[in-house]
Amino acid sequence: MKTYRLAPNLSLIDVTPPISGFEKFIGIYVLEVGKVTLIDVGPAVSIANLTAGLRELNIKPADISYVLLTHIHMDHAGGIGQAIKQMPAAKIVVHERGAPHLIEPTRLWQDSQRALGKLALDYGPIEPVPQDRIIVATNGMVIDLDGMELEILETPGHAPHHLSFWDRKKGVLFAGEAAGVYNAEVDLIRATAPPPFHLERALASVDELIRLAPTHLYYAHFGGATQALDRLQIYKQRLILWGKTIADCVEKGASTQEISQAIREKDTDMARLDKLPADQRGRELNFVNNSILGFVGYFERYGNQYIKQL
Repeated sequence: MKTYRLAPNLSLIDVTPPISGFEKFIGIYVLEVGKVTLIDVGPAVSIANLTAGLRELNIKPADISYVLLTHIHMDHAGGIGQAIKQMPAAKIVVHERGAPHLIEPTRLWQDSQRALGKLALDYGPIEPVPQDRIIVATNGMVIDLDGMELEILETPGHAPHHLSFWDRKKGVLFAGEAAGVYNAEVDLIRATAPPPFHLERALASVDELIRLAPTHLYYAHFGGATQALDRLQIYKQRLILWGKTIADCVEKGASTQEISQAIREKDTDMARLDKLPADQRGRELNFVNNSILGFVGYFERYGNQYIKQL
């Protein structure tokens, strides 16, 4: 666990789960305003690290007013049921499609195990959230945090229930995974497209974020970056490049390994992953393969007409 001070009222907790290669990967943002707010909580296995990070920031869990969930994937929200037991005043803000799965997480837990295999078990089981603790988010809703106002943006694609959070006054965007995965160590923005991925919606979401013209961009994976507009444009082009490459491979009946190799040949920035420590590189390559499956699933369901027009 490590904490980072990003701005006078903004900190980041690296809740590093006890999984090899997962340092600087799962980031929880702490908005230290009148109504203390967290963006995501991480998986169940990391809640002790989250609590330790809050303690290092001199914040008591009982003082937290809101937890804003970008989406309900396990690495972002798997520990929410466990966390809120220590946060009696906190309300959980989540997309309407995610809310039922927090209240009754059986299907979410089963689907997560199918999608992630052993990693789901490493993240830890999902506990339910009482319905009266949940606020269902709607697009354009503004949450007043007493010192900061955040506008809720529906940004589907990575997940159908994905949300981003926008501080219009300061030009600050908490993008979750709608803007990709950012690795500052090698300055790489990686595509993130787990099944069920929807390319057209993902690109529309990125276009919406580009229209906002943010000055600061904060990634769930991992940390903040300036030159936000440039990075969003880079991510849009990367999604298109991967989409075209994978669509061509699907037409040829290529295997996942062959698709991965084709991406390396077309997207030369991916070679930067080779500079990472072996365990972190392994983590990234596993998620690359998972994203390939997401793209393949999209093309199998919807065809490749859309990507061919771009």
